[in-house]
Amino acid sequence: MLHYVKSTHCGYCDQKKEPIDAWSLPSVYELMQGKGYPNNCSLSDPSGECTLQMYEQRMMDGWRRSGDYMYKPDLLRSCCRQYPIRTNYSMFVNDGFHNKSTKKSIRRFYREMTGSEITTTNLEEMYNFYDKGSDRFFTVLMPDSFGLDKFDLFRKYQISAHNETEEEVTPESFYRFLCSNPFEQLDINWIEVNREWGKGNYNSKALQSLVGPVHECYIIDGELAAIAVLDILPTSVSSVYFMWDPKHAKLGLGTVSAIREIMLAKLLHKDHYYLGFYIPDCAKMVYKAKFGGEIRNFDTSGDIEWVKLKDVDHKMKDGKLHVFDSNNLDIAEQLYGVATHCLDESYIHSFDPVESTQLSPMPELVP
Repeated sequence: MLHYVKSTHCGYCDQKKEPIDAWSLPSVYELMQGKGYPNNCSLSDPSGECTLQMYEQRMMDGWRRSGDYMYKPDLLRSCCRQYPIRTNYSMFVNDGFHNKSTKKSIRRFYREMTGSEITTTNLEEMYNFYDKGSDRFFTVLMPDSFGLDKFDLFRKYQISAHNETEEEVTPESFYRFLCSNPFEQLDINWIEVNREWGKGNYNSKALQSLVGPVHECYIIDGELAAIAVLDILPTSVSSVYFMWDPKHAKLGLGTVSAIREIMLAKLLHKDHYYLGFYIPDCAKMVYKAKFGGEIRNFDTSGDIEWVKLKDVDHKMKDGKLHVFDSNNLDIAEQLYGVATHCLDESYIHSFDPVESTQLSPMPELVP
C-alpha cells in the first residue's frame, strides 16, 4: 500500500521561493494565493522491498530510492519540480554536450593522474587506456556495505559540501542513506568482478552479469578519495550519490564521475544512465543539464514519455510544471490546471498545505 506524504521541509528550496514561483501552475497559484507555501509532496512505498526489474520500471515513472525508502515526488503539488533525467553516450556526444568544457575536465583529470599530456578526446580510449594505465589512480567495485573508511569520507564530504555538523553526520545516517537497499540479496563474486574490472575486460561474464547496488571506490595515491554509489540495473546504470574527499576538490571529480558513468553504461551495454532528478530552478541541480539527455514528460496520454532536454530546457527555467506535446508546446495547464478540473472538489482541496509533516489522502491525479 502506497502512502502520500505532505512535508513542511524541502531540501532544495528551503521554502524560500516567492509563493508565485513555488506553486506549479499559474491557475494553481491563483487558487492558492494567500493560503501559504506549497508542501513538499510525494508518494512513498513503506514496504522496503523491490526487485531490480520493478525498481527500474518505477524509476522510469519518476520514483527514486534513498536507502531502502522509495518515493515519487508530486510535481503538481510540491514546491519544486523534480524531473527524472537520463542520458547515454550517444546523446552526450552526438547532441554536442561533450564539448570544450567537459573535454577539458576529463583531460585535466587524467593528465593529473598520469603525469602526461592526454593526446585523445575519444572517451572510450580515455576510459580504457588512462583508467588502467595510471600508477596514481584506479577504482574498485565493492558491495554497498558499511566501512569506517567509507563513513569517514562521507563525514568529511557532508561537512564540507553540505555544511552539516559533526553531530548530524552519524554512522547510522550513512548506513540508512547509502548502505541499505530494497533489493533481494545477490550472490556476487567480487574478487572475480574486480579481476576482470582491473584488466578492462568489460565484456566478461562477471561484468556483463553484474547487477545490484555498487560502491565504485576511487583510489588516489593509495587512499580512498571518492565513492560513486550506483545501482546497476537490467538495462541502465543509475547514480545514487557521489562524494569525494575535499582535498581533491580541484580535480573536478563530480564532472569526471558522471562522464565515467556514461562510459560505464555504454561498456556494460546498458541503454541509459540515470542522474536522478533535474530541477531547472535549483542551483544545486542544474549541473545535470551539461550531460545532455532527456527528461521524463508526464503527458497523461503516455504518447510522449521522454523529451530531449536540449529542445525544452530554455522553457523550464521558471520552475513551473511543464509538459510537452509532439511539437514541444507546453500543455501542462491543459492537462493539470485548475480550470480543467474546477468541478472536482477533491482535486481542488488536494493542494491545501499542511502545517506539519503528515500522511494525507492520495490524490487521484499525480504527474
